[in-house]
Amino acid sequence: MNDGRIAVDGLVKQYGDVTAVDDLSFSVEPGRVTGFLGPNGAGKTTTLRMVLNLVTPTRGSATIGGRRYADLEEPTRVLGAVLEASAAHAGRTGRNHLRAVCIAAGFPQARADEVLELVGLTPAADRTFRGYSLGMRQRLGIATAMLGDPQVLILDEPANGLDPEGIHWMRELLQRLAAQGRTVLVSSHLLSEMQTLADDVVIVAAGRLLRQGPVEQVITDVSGQERVEALSPEPDKLADVLRRDGAAVSSSGTNALLVTGASAAAVGDAALRAGIALHGLRTQQADLEKVFLELTAGKAGIR
Repeated sequence: MNDGRIAVDGLVKQYGDVTAVDDLSFSVEPGRVTGFLGPNGAGKTTTLRMVLNLVTPTRGSATIGGRRYADLEEPTRVLGAVLEASAAHAGRTGRNHLRAVCIAAGFPQARADEVLELVGLTPAADRTFRGYSLGMRQRLGIATAMLGDPQVLILDEPANGLDPEGIHWMRELLQRLAAQGRTVLVSSHLLSEMQTLADDVVIVAAGRLLRQGPVEQVITDVSGQERVEALSPEPDKLADVLRRDGAAVSSSGTNALLVTGASAAAVGDAALRAGIALHGLRTQQADLEKVFLELTAGKAGIR
């Protein structure tokens, strides 16, 4: 049984004088959703294609459970992938498309109905592909990738074309698959959704690794300490109290202070002890989008 861990080790891909992927190393662990993030031209799709042996690396390696994809005995039972919206014969129904793939891959045809149910396409199973929206095509692509009940799932921009309800469905599906112990790697530009969906992130730019780790750890490492905004009719008095407690304080507007080095609860407690009125407390938390923009500023890839 393949353990499902994806290991990228020193991957390099050059196209003539252009280096699309530059000594890239990272790992993707089972039981977790990992977001693969980077600006356009960062080398994400090229990296995913090298993992799937669709592109030959100039140097380095990419393995699934210690083996190259091309060396897996039953690759479709180990890894399912969607690198673009599903393609199918325009006149073939979703169900018949999946049944044809089942025949080619040696899966029982009943599996087609199972994955249609999994992705919520059962009501549209007998509609022809030409009538599918982009979101429905994304669902059909995931259904196709899941036919072999794989341990590993790789998706490139899976939320493209999905409405808010579809994005919510996608999030729940991928988190459920990860909770079953599967390895889920998702490339996406929807940073707010990635902050909600992913357990870990791998952030790249210009083919190089910038950060890897649990989402909240990466945010904290890049943004530093959280800041608290405090509103008080006595801002100078409150600032003196907080500074004596070791916090860094600056003004952020009329009667407003920006505090670093103390939690909102600590600011409230200090004001209470000093008899200072508070009209508001708000923790300013960095988010993945801000961290991403900070990390990738000036590092645009090939466009």
